[in-house]
Amino acid sequence: MSIFRELGVREGKDRVNEEVIYNIAKAYTVIDGVISGFLSKYDLSSAKFNILLMVKHVGKDKGISQNEISKLLLVTTSNITRMIDKLENDKYVERVSQKGDRRVNLIKITKKGSELLDTIWPGYKSMVDKLIGPTLLSSEKNQINKMLTKFKSIKNTENP
Repeated sequence: MSIFRELGVREGKDRVNEEVIYNIAKAYTVIDGVISGFLSKYDLSSAKFNILLMVKHVGKDKGISQNEISKLLLVTTSNITRMIDKLENDKYVERVSQKGDRRVNLIKITKKGSELLDTIWPGYKSMVDKLIGPTLLSSEKNQINKMLTKFKSIKNTENP
């Protein structure tokens, strides 16, 4: 079914660009709903889960700055600060002053945070595989990845 029919709006050949955007948005909504439902069992949002992954796998033992996390996840620094506050309250991460510059806090994963990720990961991976695996052929997955990679390089034409 066309996304326009699904939304109850006018279809048209001149609307193919809109159709692409609506389909991407709809797919994201479906995927995010499944992932959020899974992560809610662990009292985590997708954003908190992604922060924990960045801290554990990018920061490793040395840690990672809040600014780096913000850039990697494309989230404002104020939102990152709030989420890290919550993760710190839950004892999943800790803030450590950077040697030589106490103004910069490095975020490090705690043992509790690392164990949580180790617990979650097998179920998360299985859920993603079930969600995407049987839906698409390998060639389609590769094609989608190539196309979406192109979108990442698009510049905002309204605010150059």
